[in-house]
Amino acid sequence: MLIKFLSSCSFCRQFSTSSSSNKVKNSEEWHKRHIKDRFVQQSRAENYRARSAFKLLEIQDRFQLIREGNYVVECGGAPGAWTQVLTNIIGGKGRIVSCDLLLIEPIPGAITLSKTDFTHPDSQAAILKHLGGRKIDVVLSDMAPNLSGTKELDQMMTTNLVYSVITFSLMNTTAGGAFLTKTFFGEQTKRIVDDLLKFYRSVEYIKPESSRKESSELYLLARDFKGIKKRK
Repeated sequence: MLIKFLSSCSFCRQFSTSSSSNKVKNSEEWHKRHIKDRFVQQSRAENYRARSAFKLLEIQDRFQLIREGNYVVECGGAPGAWTQVLTNIIGGKGRIVSCDLLLIEPIPGAITLSKTDFTHPDSQAAILKHLGGRKIDVVLSDMAPNLSGTKELDQMMTTNLVYSVITFSLMNTTAGGAFLTKTFFGEQTKRIVDDLLKFYRSVEYIKPESSRKESSELYLLARDFKGIKKRK
């Protein structure tokens, strides 16, 4: 009876049509803004795979995070815009291993691991194998979970993802190395910063110009890894 009522209810049909119409309208508005976005236009002009390239370019310009010959691990590399930036900086002497759950089309000068769940131990073992036993100079993460729309759940998933990369970094970064991760400002942000300061000499909040103003997205840059003291 309830199903029959819902299917025949004129209000329900009107609500459904209105909701669908709003989604289409919002999608169209987003598409228009996207096309006019100067970073989208610039990424096309400079042959970057996504506008996100300019986030890393700005951070690199400000902090000289990556150097020629570095060994770098990139988490959440698809579609490959950051990887393009990295290959231009590092050159042939270093090594870049980039992974993502999605497909990453091959990029000359980088090792790309598509359909790879970074949080799985086997994936991390594969990354380290490609590094040939060498410690990492910089770990980068542009990963984000599939958001549910529920604030508390999304914050928890984001925080768990960030800590998975932090743990990997602490175990595999060379002394003096650096760590950069995307997160979203929330209740756990200060805790993440406090934990990073236990192992890195400095941590900074970064909101790149190309990061959309309406987004709570930000980056945490931790530099000068102190290492982990072994218990006697």
